[in-house]
Amino acid sequence: MSPETDRTAGDAAAQGRLLTLTAGNPAAGGTFVARHEGRVVFVRGTTPGETVTARLLEDPKEAADARFWRAETIDVLEAGVDRVPSVWDEAGIDGVGGAEWAHIALPAQRRIASEVMQELLQRAGVRSYPLEEVQVEPAPHDLDGLGWRTRVRFAVDEDGRVGMRGWRSHDVRGVGENPLAARAIRELPLEDWTAPAGTEAIDVVAPSTGPVSVVLIGRELDPASVEVPAAWGEADVAVRTARGLQPLRGDGSVRERVGERLFTVGATGFWQVHRRAAELLSEVVTAELRPAEPRSVWDLYGGVGLFAAAAAELVGPEGSVQSVEGNRRASQQAAENLADLPQVSTATADVIDWVRARRGGVDAVVLDPPRAGAGAELMGLLAAAVRRRIVYVSCEPSTLARDLAVAEKAGWRITDLRAFDLFPHTHHMESVTVLERAEA
Repeated sequence: MSPETDRTAGDAAAQGRLLTLTAGNPAAGGTFVARHEGRVVFVRGTTPGETVTARLLEDPKEAADARFWRAETIDVLEAGVDRVPSVWDEAGIDGVGGAEWAHIALPAQRRIASEVMQELLQRAGVRSYPLEEVQVEPAPHDLDGLGWRTRVRFAVDEDGRVGMRGWRSHDVRGVGENPLAARAIRELPLEDWTAPAGTEAIDVVAPSTGPVSVVLIGRELDPASVEVPAAWGEADVAVRTARGLQPLRGDGSVRERVGERLFTVGATGFWQVHRRAAELLSEVVTAELRPAEPRSVWDLYGGVGLFAAAAAELVGPEGSVQSVEGNRRASQQAAENLADLPQVSTATADVIDWVRARRGGVDAVVLDPPRAGAGAELMGLLAAAVRRRIVYVSCEPSTLARDLAVAEKAGWRITDLRAFDLFPHTHHMESVTVLERAEA
């Protein structure tokens, strides 16, 4: 057998193989980089500098040609200085996804996240801002990173058991104390209940005001088959099928308070997950817009109107704010939430199509796109249309870095970039970036 044949056979048998690895730098996605015989291995469940036994997860049919492997730590041989007892044992080996840094000290999590963001910005070629100043900040008063998650999606297996899916797995596992979830969600006894046939997932929301909301999701789920357990107390309940949302108790919406303003949000609609995120981001966006003294603002990917409300206060009754959202229900709710602000108008439209159709410019823009980011076309359109300032809210640093590089090439510069740990014990982060036209 030739050496190449021998290597191919060994790679094909790699899945499930145990390796001793020493973790190095963090990688995007919450893993850490190790090397085995020259091949890169992205390892989950470790920390920088520690040595572990890890199990390879590659498909044997694909391993031979893979540029890299993925692995999961199953034993720690030499612990790193950043390792602490996990805050969520069920998120460990073969455990649930969504808490891949539960074993890392909170200050170290933020240091690691800062390194990841700096690396992504550097690789994208971002040059107008000192990258060493990009440091991930904790949310105000968040001391332990627990109890912050106000929106949780649970999985349901074919037997009706409620839990969460494992990392890179379809298996449903128990969640235990679920320490990242808000107290009202933890107190809901979902794991003691068997979901009716046809239930594929369950969304639970603990809003800032009003009762908990539970939405059973299943394309063919029969709402008549749902009996609301007495243990759910006063929780609102709805069923979402292929035919839409049917409330069983409540109106299928929740209420969120930011300052003195109430926002109505669909029970399965988008709202910031961290219990302090909406207030924090609204304050930061307001502070970043204020120096531009805008009289006109576009709020793109505007959702139910959070940032449009903040912008309306700045432009005053004589100014104008246009909120654009592609989801029809969210756009309708934005119109209702902001009905007392005559300077605000709402539009249900694809953001790129809407901006492309504008004639004339605008003083400032706030945009909060999904993880895919704004993209080169929209950034180019904004670079031409905006007169003073762009405030970019992002939940995905890789696409943010790409878009900022596009803006720089179009003659803009970064004047501020703040990153926030609004997803503690995970690799995710939120950021607010300010762009202004570069001086000639």
